Amino acid sequence: MIQDLGGSILLIGDFNARTSAADDYVDCHYFADHMPDTLSLGNDFPEVLPKQHNLDKGGLKGWHNEFLDLCCSSGLFIFNGRITGDESGECTCFTNGGSNLVDYMVASPALFDCATSFVVHKCFLFCGKKGDSNHMPLSLHLQLPWQHVSSTTSKSCVDICRFKHDASKCTQYCQHLQQQIT
Repeated sequence: MIQDLGGSILLIGDFNARTSAADDYVDCHYFADHMPDTLSLGNDFPEVLPKQHNLDKGGLKGWHNEFLDLCCSSGLFIFNGRITGDESGECTCFTNGGSNLVDYMVASPALFDCATSFVVHKCFLFCGKKGDSNHMPLSLHLQLPWQHVSSTTSKSCVDICRFKHDASKCTQYCQHLQQQIT
């Protein structure tokens, strides 16, 4: 897993899951109190996990079980309603049926200390009569520690593929895609 290699994960998107106030982590205190012989679950909790708030008063709905299982099994935490700027857990989707929170940012615990603000923009630029989207844009500001990485490699390093856009190959790429589709 990437977190085991010292990396962090940040997932952003419409997970089509209404989680309400359900926990996005395994409650290790329960295991410590009720099953003292259980091995450590290895969840890398932030030093202080802020209480999650959520203005979506609807019940659990959609892919909530799968989404919460993803968080619990991977050690990721929901940032909505926990980071400065979105302390209340603003709704992110507005439809004729009402408003709800289905667009999330979930991340590794290490990113809690780096998150300086989280905003659900009250911008209907992408919404409305044209039907472009009924979801509000989200933004997360991170202040990441900068590390100089040596350009030397060793045999123990994982090979990383790097891609660079080449505008001169756009036509060739589109033709190849068209051949694959037909």
